[in-house]
Amino acid sequence: MKVNGFLAIISALVVALAFVLLLTPVSSQFSDPCGSVLVPTKVHYSDGGELVFANTPPCHDARMARLPIGVVVGVAGLAILVVSLVTGRRRD
Repeated sequence: MKVNGFLAIISALVVALAFVLLLTPVSSQFSDPCGSVLVPTKVHYSDGGELVFANTPPCHDARMARLPIGVVVGVAGLAILVVSLVTGRRRD
């Protein structure tokens, strides 16, 4: 099986960009640490008088706002990889 090298490299770069987007820490309007989409930071906060160890709602919203663009970029990278495999194939 022959692979189109240029498209394979572009695909790898686009998938790497998706991982960078999903691993870069997000920030909310508050001072608590949010972490990234793939590795969220959990903190203790009060939810209706109960102490909860989880993501604060503003951090969850900030992380979920970044999720669609990371997924779209990742899917685009995988689609380019499939195209590189299909176009690189030779028929005998």
